[in-house]
Amino acid sequence: MMWKRQVVAVVVVVFLTAPLATANDYYDDFEDTHPLRLVSYPLHAAGYVLEWLVTRPIHALVSQRDLEPVFGHNMHAFDFEEQMRQVGGTAPSLQMAAPPAPVVDSGASRRALEEAQTAAVEARAAAESARMAADDAAYSAEIANRVADKSTQSFEESLKK
Repeated sequence: MMWKRQVVAVVVVVFLTAPLATANDYYDDFEDTHPLRLVSYPLHAAGYVLEWLVTRPIHALVSQRDLEPVFGHNMHAFDFEEQMRQVGGTAPSLQMAAPPAPVVDSGASRRALEEAQTAAVEARAAAESARMAADDAAYSAEIANRVADKSTQSFEESLKK
């Protein structure tokens, strides 16, 4: 009798919260009603549950430091130098030389700054020019619309006569 109440409570909670979960997804009549898609929903849920209840705990068990040799798990990145020491060889040094300090040429920097400022002024002028051309095009389109309206009106008047 108690488990029936629990099942009813779970069903009520699912039905009350289901609209919240489905509100964010777009429903596609073609893909979402495909029979394989309908079968994949419970299979995906089962796979998710198996991953979290079976495979992750197993991985947590075999990746413990004391049990790694038993199960052959190696959590650590490959260390080339350590492997070479175990074999008896010498590992090449993997340290890189520091890059040279940059040389600052104040004259070149000043020229680059002036060129950048000149380019900015030219870009502003080009933008203003483009804005004026767009305004002219809009004005011309407005005049063309007025002329078309007048010609349409005169054509309609001539048809009435």
